[in-house]
Amino acid sequence: MSMSSDTMVERRHLRRRVTFWRIVAALLAIVAIVIGASRLSRVGAESVAHIARVRVNGIILDDADFTRMLDRLAKSNAKAVLLDIDSPGGGAAASEEIYEHLRKVGEKRPIVAIDRSLAASGGYMVSLAADHIVARNSSAVGSIGVIFQNPNVTQLLGTLGVKMEVIKSSPLKASPNPFEVTPPEATAAMNALVVDTFAWFKNLVRERRHLDSDALAKVADGRVFSGSQAVSLKLIDGIGGEEEALDWLKRDKGIDTTLPIRNWTAERGGWLRRLTGDAMMGALSELGLAKASKLLSTASGPMQSQAASGLLALWQPMGE
Repeated sequence: MSMSSDTMVERRHLRRRVTFWRIVAALLAIVAIVIGASRLSRVGAESVAHIARVRVNGIILDDADFTRMLDRLAKSNAKAVLLDIDSPGGGAAASEEIYEHLRKVGEKRPIVAIDRSLAASGGYMVSLAADHIVARNSSAVGSIGVIFQNPNVTQLLGTLGVKMEVIKSSPLKASPNPFEVTPPEATAAMNALVVDTFAWFKNLVRERRHLDSDALAKVADGRVFSGSQAVSLKLIDGIGGEEEALDWLKRDKGIDTTLPIRNWTAERGGWLRRLTGDAMMGALSELGLAKASKLLSTASGPMQSQAASGLLALWQPMGE
């Protein structure tokens, strides 16, 4: 008995779907093998003696991927760390977190910081995790301080004829905020917060740079210094770059500077992207499943914040 044309068409479509999903399964298997091999290669590289290079560039934000990388570095066979910094700072808490993780890295190996064009505020805070700091004569270093900024749009809203009604449990709840004139009590509360964090920052500089009260007072007024000024003020240890940093590691710490230098970078993304990398996301898109790729990417982990929040340890001369 011959099959109807509809049945033949349906079976043909079924074979195509089966073939499609077999191809998908094969691609995913290949991706998994490649990812597994790369992970094994990475673990192997981390177990070999080397000098690690860690870069801190741009605005410093909360970055769990970066701190996870530092935790791996602390457990690796890196014999020393070149901490390459070019940053105006960022979030005070984010800078503090990186500093703390770097100190754990430094428990078993020396760290030398190379301040490039700019190591200011939170960027300088991060460099304090190093045992030795070098910078160029023309580098901008310092800006020891903390700021809090809050826009106020009450006049603008008044011009537009808009008034924001605010109901809150206590006078200082959510204050200051952009929609009401900041009361003196809120200004005093935020000032106390800034002063307290600033005192912590200054104490960190005092301890890590071995400064007395007079020397600390000269550098902790928020200004930036040139590299040559920073040397005389004991904010850094010398003038130079990576070559001078390696010389210090060899001369003062006995590090074999012929060891390979390995760049350490954070693995970006959520758990799915860390597990499979960009390959799976790309494969899904190529197979016409772009929506599924986007949903999986979103579900696998939150996007990193693109703006520093809270108190800032940030040098921003254009905003002052």
